[in-house]
Amino acid sequence: MRATRFALQFPVYYRDPESAIWFEGKTYNISQTGLLFRGAGPLQLQTIIELKLELIAAMKYEVPAQVHCKGAVVRIEKSFATEFPSVVAIAIKDYRLIRRRQSGGVAEQSV
Repeated sequence: MRATRFALQFPVYYRDPESAIWFEGKTYNISQTGLLFRGAGPLQLQTIIELKLELIAAMKYEVPAQVHCKGAVVRIEKSFATEFPSVVAIAIKDYRLIRRRQSGGVAEQSV
């Protein structure tokens, strides 16, 4: 059975794990097992990449959380958008939810 996809559009940052350079993209949709996004950085099929997603706080006084994940590039399509010329599908291998505490500390939760 295919995982439920959610049409959430927000910034995503991605890079080759060996690189210090992050590229910016924009999500189309996300599920527990994958992510579809538009991006501008160079990617190749079957490569492993790192991604960071900033989640919006649900409540006014809540601190936003980040999802850090690793995944394999499983599809790349050309897009006619000038800002993000590629549409990329990622199979998520693992991810961590990182919540910042009000006090400035960090709490990590591996999933």
